Amino acid sequence: SDSVPFTSDRPPFWQRFKRSFLPNPGNFEDLNNDASMVLRPNLFDGFQANINIPLTPSGSFSVGQGIDMGSQVRPNNYSFSANYMTQELVMISRVDLSGRVNGRIFYTHTPSLVSKITADVGSEPHSSRVTYDLDYRTSDACLQGKIGNGTLLGLSYLQSITPSVALGAEGTYHGKAGFSALSFAGKYNTEDDVATLSIATYGPVVATFVHKVGAKVALAAEVFWDAKSRESVFTAGYKFDLKDGTVTGQVDTTGRIAALLQHRFDAGLSFLLSGEITYPKRDYKFGFGVQLGN
Repeated sequence: SDSVPFTSDRPPFWQRFKRSFLPNPGNFEDLNNDASMVLRPNLFDGFQANINIPLTPSGSFSVGQGIDMGSQVRPNNYSFSANYMTQELVMISRVDLSGRVNGRIFYTHTPSLVSKITADVGSEPHSSRVTYDLDYRTSDACLQGKIGNGTLLGLSYLQSITPSVALGAEGTYHGKAGFSALSFAGKYNTEDDVATLSIATYGPVVATFVHKVGAKVALAAEVFWDAKSRESVFTAGYKFDLKDGTVTGQVDTTGRIAALLQHRFDAGLSFLLSGEITYPKRDYKFGFGVQLGN
């Protein structure tokens, strides 16, 4: 008789862990991403120019060049980058005139399992860093393991306990630096508001709050308190997504005021204007830049 091929109606293993209706809360290390997008834009000083050129019709492979001039805190520099992006594999690399090489690789094994390799290699002694992360996501939780040079080990877990609340913890050990720590955090997330609180055993206590005023406006605040040094900083900021650009600004209790304007023209051309003033230190930094391509 003819043999019948074996078939199974069981779903792939990553779909067998949809245990509840609760949402996935994301990685523990991305807990404050909503606040960081408002309070920590990519400020710069001097002049920057970045050009990204796709080399394939799909845009999966591209190369780029960057120029950094006139900065008060960084030397003049030129960089070259090469990027490859598909649905499963993302590779991003950059090398500059000092010989420093930065690279990141993301590989999606399954919809629930993702690997990430990050490398920062320089010519200075003990300045190179390499880490490997493995993220495993269920329908309502995220588990991440990390290893790196210098005997770096990390493990974190974030679990949704209600549709709006997630709780988690992270442990880190760095043998070369003689450092170990535990962190505990909670996240409250609704359609318009995101609030987080994290406490670390080495001192920092951080609370953030983001309120979305419609689809194009976000307001954010952060309170940072170091339990060991008793130092604290309060930061407030805003982000406006305009028709052809984005405006982001912050002010904090150290006397620092900062803003970043990005205006997008046609054909992938953007103009950037950055300003940062710290009044007590009489420190003023201004920059302008252009970007061509994504």
